[in-house]
Amino acid sequence: MKIEAKDKIRGIVYAYTPQKRYDLVHELGVDWIRLNIPFPWTDKINGTVSEHWTRIKAEFEEAVAAGLHVMPSTPTIFGFREEICGTYGTEEFYKNVRRAAQFMCEDLGTLAHSLWQCMNELDIPTFSGNVPLDICIETCRQTALGIRDVNPDAACGTNFASWNPRSREIGHKLFSGDHPFSYVGDDQYYGSWQGGTIEDWWTTLDEMWDAYHLPILVNEWGYSSRGATLTAEELHRCPDNTENLEPVCYHKAWCNEMPGGHNEEVQAAYMRRGLEIFAEHPHVMGNFMFCFSDAKTCWHCHKEDCPAECYWGLCDYDCNPKPAFYAAKEAIHELYLK
Repeated sequence: MKIEAKDKIRGIVYAYTPQKRYDLVHELGVDWIRLNIPFPWTDKINGTVSEHWTRIKAEFEEAVAAGLHVMPSTPTIFGFREEICGTYGTEEFYKNVRRAAQFMCEDLGTLAHSLWQCMNELDIPTFSGNVPLDICIETCRQTALGIRDVNPDAACGTNFASWNPRSREIGHKLFSGDHPFSYVGDDQYYGSWQGGTIEDWWTTLDEMWDAYHLPILVNEWGYSSRGATLTAEELHRCPDNTENLEPVCYHKAWCNEMPGGHNEEVQAAYMRRGLEIFAEHPHVMGNFMFCFSDAKTCWHCHKEDCPAECYWGLCDYDCNPKPAFYAAKEAIHELYLK
């Protein structure tokens, strides 16, 4: 199986900015965005639809009216609250997860097009907490089943946060037997959260294809354009960290970097090279760059000027394009739209 570059999904995670600069999304050459969707009800299954759901649905309507496709990212395990869905791991819980997914697909209808991300990064505690892994896996499966109950043609998948033994264990459980998934997704941040360089995507993509023989969607990838660099020992030395901040948040620094460090010029070269790799790799069905704009505050530490989450954008917080925007635009038009 070889997927040609012209047929691949060109996407971006539309996060952080309150502005709807879909004109810039089109200028970039992207026609897909990813939006997170919440659990739909406030009180009970098939109960009162939340204001949050209504607001997010309106965002879908705006994006579709602007000529974009939208991939929904369904709630993590924490979104399926036990007081509404029942105790984690019970038949009642899984039944209600499936019903919630059915509603999500029914209510969004054609706004959601045909591509879904079921949950997010099951392989790290940030999104699975202390919930047993098998429960998270089955919740993900029931989410996909619910979506496909309504739209049998929907392409459902989920995304790893890394590629390690835990990820492989999850994948072998999810993608074996008669499963409801059409793709395997992966998120990698080589040179920032992880060691290595953008070139390490080649090995990861090859190994994922060999493991599951499913098309690969790169659900998140990017490079932080700011932050100092410390050694791993220095980064994890946080003597007065009374707020229990992430080490990156505490020091405003990384222990990984691409040659040249964390700055806008290196970010631009990184995005260009990543788009080249994904265009060339035969089993990649598309990618979602992370992300459209910088964040005002970090969602880990809630502080401004934190490289952990504030400087991933192709644009700054006010939607002024950074060098990475123009590098990505050039690569997309050369490699995917020719």
